[in-house]
Amino acid sequence: MTQNPPAEFIIEENEGHITSLKRKNDPFETEFIRPGNNLGCVNLSYRHKADWIHCDQTGSDELTVSSSFSSSGPLLEWTIKLSNTSHSPLEIGTLELPFQFNEEYTRNPKESFEGRVFKHSHIAGHNSFIFWLPVGGIGAHLLMTPTENTHLEFFEAKNGIYASGGALYSAFIHSKAHVENLTGTWRQENSSKILQAGESISYSFRFHWCDNYSDIRKKIYQSGGIDIRIAPGMVIPRDLKSKIAMRSQQKITRIQAEFPEETEISKLPKHGENEIYEINFQKLGENKLTLHYGDQQETILEFFVSEDLETLIKKRASFIKDFQQHKDPTKWYDGLYSLWDAGAEEGQQKLGPDNPGSQHPYCVSGSDDPSNSKCMYLSEKNVAYPDAEEIASLEYFIENFVWGKHQRTDQEDPYPYGIYGSDSWLTNRNSSNDLIKESTSRPQEGGSQCRMWRTFDYTTYFALYYNMYLIGKQNPDLINYITTDQYLERAYGTAKAYFEVPYNIMMTGGWAHEGWTDWAYTLGNFHEKYLLPLIETLRAEGLDDKADYLEGEWDKKVKFFLYDDDYPFVSEMPVDSTAYESSYAIGKYALTRKLKPDHHLWQHKNTGQWYSHPVIDEAKHKDYLHRQLMANLACRGVLENSYYHYGSDFRAVGTSNYTMSYMSQMGGWAIMDQGLYFEENKFDLIQLGYASLLCSWGLINSGTKESNYGYWYPGKNNDGSVAWGFMPQMQGSEWNSACKDMSRGAWAVCGEIDHGLTAGVEAAATIVVDDPNFGFIAYGGELDETAQKLRVIPRDGVRRQLHYISKNLSFHLTLKSDGFKKDEPIVFSTELNSLEFTLENRSKTSHAIDIEVKGLKPGDYELYSDDQVITSFIVKGEEAQGLSCQIEENFVNVKIRNI
Repeated sequence: MTQNPPAEFIIEENEGHITSLKRKNDPFETEFIRPGNNLGCVNLSYRHKADWIHCDQTGSDELTVSSSFSSSGPLLEWTIKLSNTSHSPLEIGTLELPFQFNEEYTRNPKESFEGRVFKHSHIAGHNSFIFWLPVGGIGAHLLMTPTENTHLEFFEAKNGIYASGGALYSAFIHSKAHVENLTGTWRQENSSKILQAGESISYSFRFHWCDNYSDIRKKIYQSGGIDIRIAPGMVIPRDLKSKIAMRSQQKITRIQAEFPEETEISKLPKHGENEIYEINFQKLGENKLTLHYGDQQETILEFFVSEDLETLIKKRASFIKDFQQHKDPTKWYDGLYSLWDAGAEEGQQKLGPDNPGSQHPYCVSGSDDPSNSKCMYLSEKNVAYPDAEEIASLEYFIENFVWGKHQRTDQEDPYPYGIYGSDSWLTNRNSSNDLIKESTSRPQEGGSQCRMWRTFDYTTYFALYYNMYLIGKQNPDLINYITTDQYLERAYGTAKAYFEVPYNIMMTGGWAHEGWTDWAYTLGNFHEKYLLPLIETLRAEGLDDKADYLEGEWDKKVKFFLYDDDYPFVSEMPVDSTAYESSYAIGKYALTRKLKPDHHLWQHKNTGQWYSHPVIDEAKHKDYLHRQLMANLACRGVLENSYYHYGSDFRAVGTSNYTMSYMSQMGGWAIMDQGLYFEENKFDLIQLGYASLLCSWGLINSGTKESNYGYWYPGKNNDGSVAWGFMPQMQGSEWNSACKDMSRGAWAVCGEIDHGLTAGVEAAATIVVDDPNFGFIAYGGELDETAQKLRVIPRDGVRRQLHYISKNLSFHLTLKSDGFKKDEPIVFSTELNSLEFTLENRSKTSHAIDIEVKGLKPGDYELYSDDQVITSFIVKGEEAQGLSCQIEENFVNVKIRNI
């Protein structure tokens, strides 16, 4: 093979193993093999009778092993041949393929995003595949597929978690012997193979160069596999049906349900090249479908079925209020929302400063993302569904834990509105390490009054205050601690402090950053997008000077991302998905606002560099939006057909560890929104983005009495708790101390995940699309298609957004308060000449409901309320229309008609 490699492959070898692998004419010249390692090794175990004998590709006197590469047209083929040279049958118990690819990431963004690769793997029988691509998502994609009689059934990561070089990943053709000493469950057969005396067997894989995800799908199809699409996702609420589109050159002979008595499988008419199936799951928890196809080939699809989203949203909020808040005026942390450990003994499950369990103090003390995510989720839920007790709980938290304690007040000087970071505000406020303005050297670790550098705390709290303002505006009788105007002032003050306080504190001696803390300007922070409605609200309230200040600081960041940094997508870790909600919000802002040229806009305190932008180039803005999308997709399950991978974000170890995290939904919103508003390839992005929004709801431990109140940690006491993330390995370890040698499944401890669930509530929508692969389909809704009419019942959990996307139309309707009536259809014509829906009153008072519509065809329209015309309006272009409808009683029927 060395003399005649496939044309696109640049290969170096040593003793038959590939030590360097690149694509010809790759602009980045990305090296796919980790330096000093190789591709082609195998590990085996076999036995005659009882004990397993371990060996590698050198084989033994009884078993010869060969691992070789050859050209197969334009493809590279890897063949592994086993031969039993003994006089007795041998059982092959392990056949392991270690992959030592170039996944050692650095803090040099260019080096990591262009010169390192990210692994994606779908281990599911004969339709398995693995592919690698540059971390930035642009460049050469390397796909590995099994040949017809070869399958993969098991995987694991060898080298722990965030160690240098990431995890050494292994996939297994046979794994029976390997799993004998592991705990945990596995969803596929762990097989072995009997080789008779003198018998040989070969297994083969082919490597393909691909240009993008569409090309990967094409190559899977061309190599005899199944190109599979699933909507609305693989975490599927029980009141929604799942549709599967399958394109294959081989015949799908049967779909086998794990729980046939509780699973209805219907074959629908073919759409284009796709076989379409509809699945109605009723069994809560994990559900497996086995696809039988071709010549005795099999692959599996792993789903997770949850309760309906509205139940999950409300149950999770109620659980936080009832079980995760500390209310004890004798404690310094009175009002704190802390973590819940569903695996702990009863009475020890609510964690906190005096009962940290396995967690570091920063996790349980309210001073960092794990615990302060609870208040953010509870506030977002109450914007959608106000509840007096939950709002009172939030105000108790703000009054007793936050204001004047965790957060400095507006009267404290210096650093008004400053927020004390981990480990506890009490330790930092009372530290003898005095507060000094323009601190020039303060350590990250240890108690210090200057520990107000963590920007993520500020975004959480200004978003919290802004949500409290919205709650008060919509439900003034439910706000008692301070006024709605005061909540708005606190939102502004905290947002101002976000830009001012951390940047005046120098960090030294810490693990994530050295120097002046510039993260507000140079790093994507979650919930940062709440700045934009906050600025709009300040203007609407006549506070233009405050809006101007925040917009000015935000413009600095926007231009830095667009013009001053080629890869502004990193976060605290070199390869981390945290930035992609913010990076998209920045790109969207740039394409929907008119940025102005500037000179010496701001000076970076760490480098002394001045940033100027004399030319504003909208083409560069579009290029940025594309690049951040590709980087977001690179660390996300785009093609993997398992609920813990599809739509999930991935961290530095790829698909092997920590999946379904908070960024599944936050970054998923970005993908979905970009598809809805900006991209030509909108259908694929909407499909993936919606699956991402659904993904992390599968971590909620929730169920019915019949299912013992939860799949992961059963029992009424845990009904409504949630997991921090998911361990996809049969047995593996994560960075969190509660996740050492844990079994496959949801983590016992909650944490940052509520930041993601917040995005799941905020972005919840019902989307009707005329999809090229499925035909008409509803994401987050029950769709009935009749002649020229579409009827969709919203089942997205919030019932405030409707989108309709066809080849020619992109329509968007957003309610600013209240919601569509539960279980009532929204009815509209396919050409959007008419639209009818019923609104429900969630505040139980007489008030106006503001409605925003965008995408109606140009023309004259009338707005009806209970069959009475209340206004007429003219649509001239693509601008959004602001409408308003008064609601007096519980419900009002609304119609929009083209006249």
